Amino acid sequence: MNLLKTFSLFLLLGLAVSAPAPDKSEESKESKESLESNESKDSGEYDQSTITKKIYYDSPVVYKGKHEIVNIIVPLNSLNFDDEYEGDDTSIDRNTILFFVESDEDGAGNRIDKGLYVLKDGKAKKLLDNGRDAAASFDNSKDVFFSAKDGIYKYDPKENIAVKYGTVTDSIIGIAKENATDVIYILTEDHNLYKVTEDGQKKVKMDDVVGAREIILDYSNNLYFYDENKQPYFVNDDGVKKIVGLPKNPTSVRLIRPPFAIDNGALFISDNVAYLIYPNGTSERTNFNFKSNAKPSAFGLETTTIHYYAYHKKIYEYNVLSRVPSGSTIQSTATRSRSSLKAHSSHFMHS
Repeated sequence: MNLLKTFSLFLLLGLAVSAPAPDKSEESKESKESLESNESKDSGEYDQSTITKKIYYDSPVVYKGKHEIVNIIVPLNSLNFDDEYEGDDTSIDRNTILFFVESDEDGAGNRIDKGLYVLKDGKAKKLLDNGRDAAASFDNSKDVFFSAKDGIYKYDPKENIAVKYGTVTDSIIGIAKENATDVIYILTEDHNLYKVTEDGQKKVKMDDVVGAREIILDYSNNLYFYDENKQPYFVNDDGVKKIVGLPKNPTSVRLIRPPFAIDNGALFISDNVAYLIYPNGTSERTNFNFKSNAKPSAFGLETTTIHYYAYHKKIYEYNVLSRVPSGSTIQSTATRSRSSLKAHSSHFMHS
């Protein structure tokens, strides 16, 4: 098993084993019960571990809402971390600024916007009534951009408000921001993808992308989306490439922003199973899956060592490295500085 896959499996394991237990006497029992291991015909030599709802304790809850939480983003730029940020468990705490989106569904399954929020200093504030998604680049800026029903907004950290950005007025359901450029990708409500540049003044449709439902960028500026058939694709200068090796007819799927230690790939949840997808068009099944009643409604994995998950209108915070031996390969990978990963990403993009 390669390092990327090993590390990614560990990150998912962190969801199960890092949740604080009520007391030490129950910790071992609860951690063991939170994973159900069984042999999988599809995973070859690897056992499958199923994450259950037993991992959702009260103590890691950092927010309780009134509506379903459908998106979480933790900016990895200078809004939260300096250039030499290392992903150890002492470098990030509950003063970290994160953004999240709430929504409900009507009887016909249509989305009802319930607001885009910032969680800052432990307090939640609604920034936009009709915000749908957020994006931040992996650089030294403090920029965070929001997609909304009436266009693009930008976060003002001094005033702790959202201000209109550029001239775009489309109803936008998804947004992604490239690293070290001014490029923003927006996904409109009619499922068209656009590249926005020149401080939000120029918008160009990407005609090769048809029927996209969700978009994300990895840290090497590789763009991924899935279509109405719930199949993921990768977009590059040569056009659109389908990711192969995944189930053909899933009921539900989700693209997940990867931890920053994974600079060249993304996570993809197909039904209840987690996969790694890569910009060469391939995929790997991890050995983790979720019980249907335990799958988070949103994931915030960006910082690598501190994870945020939404479940039943709450946001949970887990310290992944709290159970990892000091000096291990996984720890050294997880705690690489942000600048070293940016240098690696830059080399990859120009090679």
